[in-house]
Amino acid sequence: MEEVKTIEDDKMLNYIGEVLENMPTGWLNLTTHRLDIYDESLAKTQFLDQLEALCNSNNASASALYELPTAFDYIRLGHPLSCVLEWAIAKSYNTKANNVISFSSETTPILAVLRKNLLANVNTQINYTGELPAYFDADVVKNIYGYKFELNKVESIEAVAAFDGSSIFVSQPNDICRFDLVSNVDFYVNIHPHLGSILLVNGEQNENYVSEIQHVRRRETIAMTPVNSL
Repeated sequence: MEEVKTIEDDKMLNYIGEVLENMPTGWLNLTTHRLDIYDESLAKTQFLDQLEALCNSNNASASALYELPTAFDYIRLGHPLSCVLEWAIAKSYNTKANNVISFSSETTPILAVLRKNLLANVNTQINYTGELPAYFDADVVKNIYGYKFELNKVESIEAVAAFDGSSIFVSQPNDICRFDLVSNVDFYVNIHPHLGSILLVNGEQNENYVSEIQHVRRRETIAMTPVNSL
């Protein structure tokens, strides 16, 4: 299923454009954020809930954006612009914002799923078209980390067959925010050589992966940087 543009999508994109015009300078330049308006237990969620409320009321004023709760207290965990990016993609594909996770790394999202599946003894198939990125060395990943998976080159995403386990589809599209959703793929990893990567978790049955993928991002890498999230 491809992304379908609606009037609501256009409204959201127009609103995001206004947000980027009026956003606090700290969203782009700071590595740590305000603790006086931060609730760690509601990281990202509280920020996006209130951002969506502002969107619904078409309020993108600088003062309103400045008073939004802190999304994350430290850039390594995430930041306002990574949250806005993930929210926009999620809204476009009718999924939860937590199911979209951006990375500065191009390989960590793949490794995060492999780690979870190794611990849970779940099979993994990595599907791709063309060639995998040269820096993803399957032999090294298997020998160093002990991760178990099979590679499956396909002509198109529609050729991905049902699999007994987790099916990852790795792509290097020109538009890193574009996903073609099909039922046989559990995790989409879009890679851009200069921006990083975006992982989309497909289906409620896979939402139990989200917290562990976030854990790997916190521990091993960082979210897509503010400037690359623009």
